[in-house]
Amino acid sequence: MKTLFRGFSAALLACVLTACPETTVNEEFGLKPAVLKAADWSGSWTPVDEGDDDAVQFAVTNAAQGLLVLTEPGKKDAKPIEFRIRHASADSKIKLCFAVAQERDAKKPGAVSLFLMRTAENGVLFTWGINHDAVAAAIKAGQLNGSVKSDKDGAHSHLDSTAANYGKLLEPQFWNWSEPTCLKRAKE
Repeated sequence: MKTLFRGFSAALLACVLTACPETTVNEEFGLKPAVLKAADWSGSWTPVDEGDDDAVQFAVTNAAQGLLVLTEPGKKDAKPIEFRIRHASADSKIKLCFAVAQERDAKKPGAVSLFLMRTAENGVLFTWGINHDAVAAAIKAGQLNGSVKSDKDGAHSHLDSTAANYGKLLEPQFWNWSEPTCLKRAKE
């Protein structure tokens, strides 16, 4: 199942570096920042079906602003990815957050990728990729606010940072629910 973990790690880079269909947002996408507990997030994490050689490291860089950085210790050429974890719903019972991700040193505004993440709990973390085609169709139909540019490689969508989008995006058609990335805290 290396493809599951590689898919999570490579999704951001694939969207930024290739012309494949993509969905981007601004850095402030989502409701207020999720306040992170370093003890719940920081440390080594491995894919559930993989060995420790595929571990990634999360480090909380600003707990109050929901900022954390993912690094791949075993890879010298891997660039750190910064995540902005922001609430997807005002309902405190909903543990789903938007994870706005970009290479840590990226300076290209508007090219920030979006994931859905369940808050880290009991040493388990789930993340889902967005369904680019469903987002593009919803923008074109006026169900989501944003823009779509189509070319030979597919639709390139950008979602506006509006409250109307946040609740709508929690609907199941916008996420690849059957393909989650599941990470577990590595034993130290």
